[in-house]
Amino acid sequence: MSHPHVPKETPDDGRPPSSHRRTGGAAPPPAPSSASAGGEGSRVFITAASSGFGRTYVAAGDMTVHDAPAPYRLTTWSAEPPAVPPGHARARPGLLLGPGHAVVPFTGRGTELESLRRWRDDDSGPGPAVRLVHGPGGQGKSRLAAQAARLWSADGWSVLAARHRRDLSASAVGAEPVAGARGTLVVVDYAERWDLPDLVTLLKDLHVPGVLVRVLLLSRSAGQWWEVLRYRIDRDLGVLADARELGPLAPHPVHRAHLFEAARAGFAERLGVPDPEAVPPPAALLRHEEYGLVLSVHMAALTAVLAHLDGTAAPTEPAEVSSFLLARERDHWQELHRGLDRLFPTGPDTMARAVYTATLTGPLSHRAGLRALRKIGVHSAAPDQVLTDHGLCYPPTVIGTVLEPLRPDRLGEDFLALSTPGHTSAYPADPWADEAVAELLSGTPQDSALAWVPPALTTLIETARRWPHMAERLCRVLRAHPWLAVRGGNGVLIALAGLDFLDSALLEAIGAHLPVGPSLELDVGVAAFAQRLTEDRLARTDDAATRARLRTELGARLSSADLHRQAVVEYREALAIHRRLDPADYSLDQAEGLSIALGGLGNSQAALGRYEEALTNTTSAVEAYRALASALPATHGPVLARVLVNQGGQLWEVGRRQEAVKATEEAVEVCRPRDDELVTHEAEAARGAALGNLGMMLLQTGEPERALAATAESVAIHRRLVETDPASHRPGLAESLHRYAAVREALRADTDHAAGAAAEATELYTDLAGVRRDRFAEALHSSRRLEEQLDDTSAPAELRRAALRHGVRHISVPPRGRTRPGGRPPGPSGGPVPHRGTVPGGP
Repeated sequence: MSHPHVPKETPDDGRPPSSHRRTGGAAPPPAPSSASAGGEGSRVFITAASSGFGRTYVAAGDMTVHDAPAPYRLTTWSAEPPAVPPGHARARPGLLLGPGHAVVPFTGRGTELESLRRWRDDDSGPGPAVRLVHGPGGQGKSRLAAQAARLWSADGWSVLAARHRRDLSASAVGAEPVAGARGTLVVVDYAERWDLPDLVTLLKDLHVPGVLVRVLLLSRSAGQWWEVLRYRIDRDLGVLADARELGPLAPHPVHRAHLFEAARAGFAERLGVPDPEAVPPPAALLRHEEYGLVLSVHMAALTAVLAHLDGTAAPTEPAEVSSFLLARERDHWQELHRGLDRLFPTGPDTMARAVYTATLTGPLSHRAGLRALRKIGVHSAAPDQVLTDHGLCYPPTVIGTVLEPLRPDRLGEDFLALSTPGHTSAYPADPWADEAVAELLSGTPQDSALAWVPPALTTLIETARRWPHMAERLCRVLRAHPWLAVRGGNGVLIALAGLDFLDSALLEAIGAHLPVGPSLELDVGVAAFAQRLTEDRLARTDDAATRARLRTELGARLSSADLHRQAVVEYREALAIHRRLDPADYSLDQAEGLSIALGGLGNSQAALGRYEEALTNTTSAVEAYRALASALPATHGPVLARVLVNQGGQLWEVGRRQEAVKATEEAVEVCRPRDDELVTHEAEAARGAALGNLGMMLLQTGEPERALAATAESVAIHRRLVETDPASHRPGLAESLHRYAAVREALRADTDHAAGAAAEATELYTDLAGVRRDRFAEALHSSRRLEEQLDDTSAPAELRRAALRHGVRHISVPPRGRTRPGGRPPGPSGGPVPHRGTVPGGP
């Protein structure tokens, strides 16, 4: 019988535990007299208290820094664009295209700016407001955000930019306080490239009651990563988020002439051209679709002004425009090499290869930069000198980094494509580049030194969308090393899922390297790629049982990524297929598939708060698994136990508490070892989870002594499980310790022992939060509070006991009896915790 499989969680072994200090309960320092969004005499605090990670920023007053490393940096947005001297601009004209230089005056977008203003001033919802603005590269997202920042700053707002910890393109200097700020705007560019847990952490850190915070996310896409983020911040923070697609600034070709004229005037002024009206637009401006992008029009205007200065004909096609600007870059390298003699020994050919490398890798440490040059085949007797000379041409934005990439992104992508053989443009390709990408990305899955895989693949994918010969290079690399797609992370997997030129064989090769079950860091990307792979597989089979299995497995992937609405659709489709089959002809595999789909549907409905519907399907799953367990108790008994735990959790949610206790007690008994029976790992895991839930139920139904016995046994089981499989069961051990301590405190029994258990839970959660902040940060905060309350014997006993009571968590139903802990630890509210979803194996 074929069963999907649920693997271990991603371990965090080898990572030092993050240092921390307690911040809960500490009052902010006295507020200054200046008024702010919080009212007269208040200050705008942006604090990381919810997660315990990151910096604490104050928009007016003091600034505090947490001890633990943050997954992001906040830097102050500057209203003054850096100046580019005319001589430097003529040598490297690409500098003038950056939105931060504001060479071209901002035009249009009045509707979008007014929409952002209304969003800013709408204070109807609690906490920060979140908006995503998405559109293709070069559409003008960064310019729109910069203009909004200028306007809001003039209105008295503090404006910050959030950079991911992997983004070395921004200074590490933190934000400065801004006195009297009315509120704070935080701009997050390239949001789709962030790890979802880190985005959630940022938003948690910005969630301060009474503080006016607006978070503007910018991205090229708004796919599943956005759906998951929106769901998680709604679920965990109660923050609603919306999205707006940024359309073309000139939706009709006739409007492009006005854009060109405005850009031409700006570049002419900066480059010292007195008669910009004498510079004609390119003949292809109105007919070529690429000129629908603001950046493409600006590039055309810049090259037209430069050609006018040179007395030459301006290029007209977009590829020719890029070639013109890139030729200027090469001339600059050549002039430095000739003019500085031995002070700039790197020749233009070697510099071109270093720029090619930098465009793929992005900024790196010095040591990693040397390794990247060697890996890609930039052969030089003095690689240190190559890095030094490259830094002279492209100064690093962060001290200590090398290989600053060519900007803007679109020009860098065109440089990669035009330097690589296979295009039809006149720009000379470098034969070296034919295998350069393959060389840079060669290696093994165990090679931890390939730090540049995510940025290199991301850049290569974006380049491949517009250049067919680069699409061929991408496919060639992935066929040779399909594991690279997974190493690339969520963003790469999501981007690959959207490429229409990946054939079935390549999809299957990458799919074979996906984690078989849930992955702490990759669930969203895996779900996106699994959806594409499943669509391809469904198109290649008419077998009903196979189609039902594929739908069920996709539902599991979607559920694991918190895409529960989509998961419900897949599970229902799978059930519809099963119900069209003749039950008399069911194989054992098909019976198990029906059971998995029922359990998965119930779990996803529970995650959406639809507990009555969930209970109906989970109860059907219990009946189906009882039949399976009667035939194969060793295989299906642990799974039956977990479905019973889910049933108990859902019964608890709808107020049927005695039935909930009964179902959970049955789950414990199903997996209790009989005389001389070999206890399997799967059965132990199921029983440990059931006992933890049972203890919380008994505590809240007035049986604290039994609750203590159940939670103590749950701790003992999880300790044994951690000895054999720590990656999978450390979260369960942390949760069982926390519950055990809470029950002991409620009984006022051996509080020293309870304090020790709470301290151990806190230590475990600190490590786990270093891997998956969005999942374990709340549990860590709760454990720290429990420690403090156990230490504070002056608090009234009834208050302490009320604060320590926890609800019932739902867990996941694995088809093979192996699982991760399926829910976050319950908080101190006394209510059940949202369910995390089913995790059968996926494609």
